[in-house]
Amino acid sequence: MVNNNRPFQGCCPLIPIPKPIKHFPPQGPRGPRGPQGATGPQGPPGPSIPGPIPTTNLLYFTFSDGQKLIYTNADGLAEFGTTQILSPNEVSYINLFINGILQPQTVYLVQEGSLTLLTPTAPEAGVPITLQFILINH
Repeated sequence: MVNNNRPFQGCCPLIPIPKPIKHFPPQGPRGPRGPQGATGPQGPPGPSIPGPIPTTNLLYFTFSDGQKLIYTNADGLAEFGTTQILSPNEVSYINLFINGILQPQTVYLVQEGSLTLLTPTAPEAGVPITLQFILINH
């Protein structure tokens, strides 16, 4: 970066600090490799690794109208997924995507049947809103 025809220096010029030189005593040649040791006893088995955990992934999908901050089951589009906004007590995880971008939990509230955006303004009209419900089936 150039400012007033001079290279940018930051807050202060960088002056290298010399490091002391380390001196090591000379080493002699390496000896031959020793014989292989005996094999030790087998360790205990590790914990079993379970197979895939069965899950269910449900999506509530709608589009912003540019004004609303509260969406209900009636706003859901059946052709893209479920039209039900599930209770947080019935699912394992909830993710909100606005225009495909994952939103932090602090900007929305989910209750059974409604999604409330806790933002000062609504997303622009036509922006997709996707609420993902993940159920882990034990």
